[in-house]
Amino acid sequence: MKKILLFLLLIYPVLNTTAQTYEEMVNRAMDYVDQNDYPAAEQAMKAALRKEPTNPNNPMLMVNLGTIQRNLGNLDEALISYNVAIENYPDAIFIRHNRAALYCEMNRFDDALKDYNTILLAEPKDLEALYRRALIYVTNKDYFTAEDDFEKILETYPEHLNAKMGIAAIKKRRLEWKEAEEMYSDLIYKHRTNPNAALYYNRAECYLRMNKLSSTDTDIKKALELGYDDASIYILRGQLRLAQYEKRLAKEDFVKAKELGAEESIVEEFLRLCK
Repeated sequence: MKKILLFLLLIYPVLNTTAQTYEEMVNRAMDYVDQNDYPAAEQAMKAALRKEPTNPNNPMLMVNLGTIQRNLGNLDEALISYNVAIENYPDAIFIRHNRAALYCEMNRFDDALKDYNTILLAEPKDLEALYRRALIYVTNKDYFTAEDDFEKILETYPEHLNAKMGIAAIKKRRLEWKEAEEMYSDLIYKHRTNPNAALYYNRAECYLRMNKLSSTDTDIKKALELGYDDASIYILRGQLRLAQYEKRLAKEDFVKAKELGAEESIVEEFLRLCK
């Protein structure tokens, strides 16, 4: 009797799936997504594709499958799913957005750039494509082109915070500390009713490079108070404490940064300065 019961339990999912229609399987997959049960969602989606392999809705289904696979960390499989969808709908901008974002996740920035270029040829004012392309240009140290994309965003959205922060970040990369500090100060003032921790962190870095140690300390405290807890802020505070000849406290910060995932070689270089 136990063997029969075990057999029924093993075959039940198969019997249950085959009894469902294509639409029911798709709806089941979406229900699983709502429940954050991505493994079950993937299986339900694949079952729908097997049920009706020639269904005209399958290319769109492949987009959803790709997103589910991304959430599962199966990036290569997700790319295959997006590629199939794009082969069927090469002009569908939202599919290219998904694939470009996946390429970025895979550190395939040149491939992502191609997708964003294609999107912007069709929609020159696509906000997300402009912003993400600008970030890729910054990563590639093509600051002039990145700045151009940020400026295009501001032509349509004059108060776009991330675009302005992007331009300020480029000024930092160019070592234009005073100009960057002024931009961050302006943004901090404009967003004073809803303070942004990243603005204070970035301005603190400018202050440190300008040897304004008291202002650096104030902004670091404010950024931490607002929840900025990235390894970079402990690297920055460690540098501040070195400048204040507080080597013991600086060492504590660098060790904390290491614990939070800072690059070990960078941390070790700073730790040597604490001896």
